[in-house]
Amino acid sequence: MEKVQHNHVQAKELKLHVTQIGTSPKVVLFLHGLPEIWYSWRHQMIAVDNAGYRAHLVAKDFVAFAQLPLIPPSFYMLRWMVRRAEADFGRFDTKIVMRKVYTMFSGSLPQVAVDDQEILDLVDSSAPLPPWLSEEDLPEYGSLYEKSGFRTALQVPYRTMMQSCRLDDGKIRVPGLVIMVEQDYIMKFTGLEDYIRTGKVKEFAPNLDVTFLAQGNHFVQEQLPEEMNHLIISFLIKHCK
Repeated sequence: MEKVQHNHVQAKELKLHVTQIGTSPKVVLFLHGLPEIWYSWRHQMIAVDNAGYRAHLVAKDFVAFAQLPLIPPSFYMLRWMVRRAEADFGRFDTKIVMRKVYTMFSGSLPQVAVDDQEILDLVDSSAPLPPWLSEEDLPEYGSLYEKSGFRTALQVPYRTMMQSCRLDDGKIRVPGLVIMVEQDYIMKFTGLEDYIRTGKVKEFAPNLDVTFLAQGNHFVQEQLPEEMNHLIISFLIKHCK
């Protein structure tokens, strides 16, 4: 990863960590959320650089779920909306937290704890990593969160998802690509798969292309980088003249 350049940008009270590969005027911006960091997109950043684009990774992304009333109160996403998550995460070394989170969310079922159980206790600390994530990769995640902590990562998106963005239109009119994974646990969220497959999502993003991958999980860009890179580069070639 010697080609990666690291910089910081101060945006009012927010200090952003910016990574970059390449010098092309055609820029591809990558976003991420908990538990991921810039390193999570390493395969795709290299791929777009090799295809003649400049890769930038900057900030966190937001996820909104319309079906929150149907989610059990001990579902991980609701648990992480309150301060309980800090105490849960704080019991472990950051590398152990990352091991647990990546192992837990690589499955095909949503993670729900019982009332007196913490989310991270759903996975043993000695559980093996997914085959696509090595022991050498783990310190990249642990060392960053050891410096930053988890508070901001939990704030966005889990503790802001119910806040209104106050958009007048609320439609995305630029071309878009959504890559859905059949084995991703979010496919079990009530109404989500139907929302995508029936095309209802295009009421809000009329120029959206949707692709379903039969294999893979929530971290498909790390698990199946070649497939993801092909889809992303093909989309860029189609729409970025």
